[in-house]
Amino acid sequence: MKTITIRFTILSAIVFLSTACSGFLDVELDNEIITSEAIVNKETAEAAAIGLYNSFQGANLYGGDFVLVADLLGGNAIATGFRQRYEDLANARVPTSNPYIEDVWASLYNIINSANNILANIDGIDGIGAEDRSRIEGTAYYFRGSAYFDLLRQFGEFFNENSALGVPVFTDVLDRSTATSVGRATVAATYGRIIEDLGRAAQALPDDDERFFVTKAAAQALLARVFLYRKDWASARSFADLLIADIDYELNIDYNDNFETEGSPEAIFELQFTTQDGQGLSGLLMLSTANEVSGSNELWNAFEEGDARKAQFLRRFGVVRCTKYGELATDIQFNVPVVRLAEMYLIRSEAIANTEGVAAALADLNTVRARSLPNSPVAEADVPNLEAYYDVLIRERRLEYAFEGHYWFDLVRLGRATSVRQIEDYRVVLPIPDREVKVSNGVIAQNPGY
Repeated sequence: MKTITIRFTILSAIVFLSTACSGFLDVELDNEIITSEAIVNKETAEAAAIGLYNSFQGANLYGGDFVLVADLLGGNAIATGFRQRYEDLANARVPTSNPYIEDVWASLYNIINSANNILANIDGIDGIGAEDRSRIEGTAYYFRGSAYFDLLRQFGEFFNENSALGVPVFTDVLDRSTATSVGRATVAATYGRIIEDLGRAAQALPDDDERFFVTKAAAQALLARVFLYRKDWASARSFADLLIADIDYELNIDYNDNFETEGSPEAIFELQFTTQDGQGLSGLLMLSTANEVSGSNELWNAFEEGDARKAQFLRRFGVVRCTKYGELATDIQFNVPVVRLAEMYLIRSEAIANTEGVAAALADLNTVRARSLPNSPVAEADVPNLEAYYDVLIRERRLEYAFEGHYWFDLVRLGRATSVRQIEDYRVVLPIPDREVKVSNGVIAQNPGY
């Protein structure tokens, strides 16, 4: 049986979070976004912090669709349930009215506005100790930074630091009267907000080995990923070094323990689900022979013979199924990893390849690969230059993190999405939902090409 120690007070009537599908710029916004009156004491502040986890675990985010999007867009997954939201994504040709982009935009901005509400009101709360306050503030900063990052890498030109096409950024609590004045920030400004938030989270969050709540290590690990996307090799390596050197974390000997053992030594942060409060991934992946999302035969064939990572996939009736989140539709209690230590080794490898050379980068890459293919290390002769190294790295990241929400973003940041998916250049960025563009009266500009 799964157990978890809850370190926040959960109120029987949780106060706040909206799960409506309307966007944060929708005309009914003032009925959907939390108000400053919701947080008035220690109990409601803690409930608000727990609510951020609840939203992050939602069906549009890490409890469902967002985890699958990178594999659908990248070609690791196919749509088999005849739902338009997944068919569009699997074709990597997403229209401005696709239900997924509408839902994920609203869900992420709901998290941002909820975090803003915590940060705006915590100064006025009496009777809250320094440790509790720091934890609540750190939680708000972590989830706000994470939400902005997930928005940027879907809807902004995150791969171009000089681009004006970031996402709307705000730190105040918005309502209907103020939301429509928020236009798109530049990519640089969006990254600035993300890095500042995650830096503050790292300073405020507990420095312990908790796996199911955000910690200093979770914020540092996400910073390593953010700096990797920015090609800030020194910073990416610095944060990866911190996690690799941390004795609280180590690679699992068995790759499958990442999904079959809760809070394993490799987990830096994973989302805890139970039979009472479950994820939707098992249903999407395992509902029937016509489940909503399946693995592609291309992914199945990409695994080398003997690769232990293939054990998390099976093929029945010609359908490839990912079993990382359970083998039955009812296995809703399986956890979802957000960040694990293997990623830190591959981040450091990529940083070293770009600063010290490919040969020096192979040790970290092979540390991860050797777990699943112990008798098949990548040799220097296999990677004579940086381009060849990236061929190998993308393959390793693809197989290591299949159905964990990475592949598409790797293809885009490394400039390979258009050739791999045979799409127009502009489609490497998802469109802003059309309803958000319209209700803003032009304040939010649509991405080029749409």
